[in-house]
Amino acid sequence: MLHVLPKEKEAVPWSSDILIHDIRKPLPFRDNSADAVYASHVLEHLYREQGQQLARECFRVLAPGGIVRLVVPDLNAIVREYLGEQPFGEAPPSQKATPPGDVLNERLLMRWPSPSKRSFVLKIYEAMQDFHSHKWMYDEQSLAALLRSAGFVDVMRKNYAESQISNITDVEDASRIANGAGVCVEGRKP
Repeated sequence: MLHVLPKEKEAVPWSSDILIHDIRKPLPFRDNSADAVYASHVLEHLYREQGQQLARECFRVLAPGGIVRLVVPDLNAIVREYLGEQPFGEAPPSQKATPPGDVLNERLLMRWPSPSKRSFVLKIYEAMQDFHSHKWMYDEQSLAALLRSAGFVDVMRKNYAESQISNITDVEDASRIANGAGVCVEGRKP
């Protein structure tokens, strides 16, 4: 009605069983009520303090033995690419002539490379919500430390489809982890 979403987002046929919730606020689930929590390429869109709060909320809603699985862009892989050690797969032709510092900024996705050309209302909405840019980046060690600080145990890096969560491939996209695109860490609530 207010045209604050891009048209391509408005047209998405969302299932009626999907709950829309601001994850910067307490999760709308009872304590100890979930078997698993999975988030892919979400945590980096929160400030570090908000990410810590979300990790604590995941701990709260998980039942004992419950599993949290977080996938984020891999800061280590991004930095290694910047240093010329290991690129993310084959670079597109347009990127081959791009200076490494510009590629690093594109990978970090902290902000768009140019000001928004969207409508005035959408610019205000984006400024208020700021969902699209990254606010804090993680590598394996910092992501594992985040989970441990929230109380999780048996925290370890996992590969695509390697999980304590049954049927993880029903929700996980290999391209979000493979070739340095992301790092996945899983932990268990004792």
